[in-house]
Amino acid sequence: MRAVLLGATALSVMFSGGCHSLRGTALEPEMSSSVRQVTYAAIDQLIAQHPHKDEIGRLLVATVVDLNDVNRTSMFGRQVTEYASARLTQLDYDVIHATVRQDHMLVRQDGLFLLSRDIRNLVADYNAKSVVVGTYGIVNDFVFVSLKLVSTVDDSTLAAIDFTVKREGSVLEMLPASGAIR
Repeated sequence: MRAVLLGATALSVMFSGGCHSLRGTALEPEMSSSVRQVTYAAIDQLIAQHPHKDEIGRLLVATVVDLNDVNRTSMFGRQVTEYASARLTQLDYDVIHATVRQDHMLVRQDGLFLLSRDIRNLVADYNAKSVVVGTYGIVNDFVFVSLKLVSTVDDSTLAAIDFTVKREGSVLEMLPASGAIR
């Protein structure tokens, strides 16, 4: 009986290592072994902060950009964007894919960037009620990510979430080669 109990305890410890619990509006770095898992959990928390789906409406997801240079991103920023967009789609939100022609959007090889200070233009061009925007910052052993759900109706922030991932393994490979820490 004791051997069975010890085995069950060992299994529960093994399986609990991949779980993410949330504390407030930030995901703790020790729980961020998978960028996909932590981004999905962050989107779940972002949506939970503003659960009125009809008020969120159609969504545009802008590329997560480098905090120190919002005209730049990396594979890491693009991957977080893809995971966020995928999770929102899984949650049955209407996620818009932007086109190149609009003057307030710039689609480059790096990703999709918001250029306009007047976010209401998104309503006319995309019929978007909300947009997810985000930044990441690299410091020593961590990458800090901040995502916001912003209303295109009144430019207000509807929800926000921050999370941290360890700067190691695949995360390190997705960041710029210079690993610029500012």
